Amino acid sequence: MSARAPASGASLPLAYHRFRGRLGMGDLHPGGEGATAELLARLSACGVRRVLEIGAGIGNTTARMIARGWEVTALEPDPVLYERLRRRAPAVARCEPFLRHAPATRYEAIVAESVLFQMDLPEAFNHAAALLEPGGYLAFIEAVWTERITAALSRALHENTRQLFGIAVGTREPLTWDDWLRCLRHAGFSAIHSELLTRGSAGHPPTRNRAATLLAVVRDPRLLIWMARFRSRKRSAKMPSGIQESRLFLGRLGASAQRATTR
Repeated sequence: MSARAPASGASLPLAYHRFRGRLGMGDLHPGGEGATAELLARLSACGVRRVLEIGAGIGNTTARMIARGWEVTALEPDPVLYERLRRRAPAVARCEPFLRHAPATRYEAIVAESVLFQMDLPEAFNHAAALLEPGGYLAFIEAVWTERITAALSRALHENTRQLFGIAVGTREPLTWDDWLRCLRHAGFSAIHSELLTRGSAGHPPTRNRAATLLAVVRDPRLLIWMARFRSRKRSAKMPSGIQESRLFLGRLGASAQRATTR
């Protein structure tokens, strides 16, 4: 399958995830590199090899899975991030939205990190089920709302952060972890492992590539202005305490119900 050539990112708004990507910073998800290591270790114990990654970004997790010897397909619809992903892993990168992905063969596992919350959950989980072999695995790391959220607050935070950063901080609807689990069960997934990550994981700093960051700033000093802008915007968009938590999940499609281990 060949990927369509993406539009140039030069004229696109410099949203927060594109800004970090241009600086060579990845792992923009709760728990950062450590949470990814745990997720991949659990998938490895399941014996998977043919894996789909959705929202691959600049390819940090993609590279880790390739290093494990897995057969990876990495989807990244954002043209700015895709260009970096393509340079890093040209054989596996696809500039394609997840919900339009229609492979010739099904996958053994699907991996997502801070991606699914941007989608309609029932649609996303049903599509994941359609792309997996019977008994296949869905593994993800996400920040979700807690029981303290309200419909008005989730809507306000979603719209405000999307305007400030080009990407929202959470779902527009006040969906808690119970809502996520309900959608997963309806799509045919049973939980193998469900873990509440440590407090503050949602704000985990990205993995830095200092050489790439320095080179990017030398090539485009305007990135320093954007850095100052985003720092200022973060101060004006503080999250109320206790309304969001971070979750690591591994589920299996069509498997007999298994009791999830929870920490």
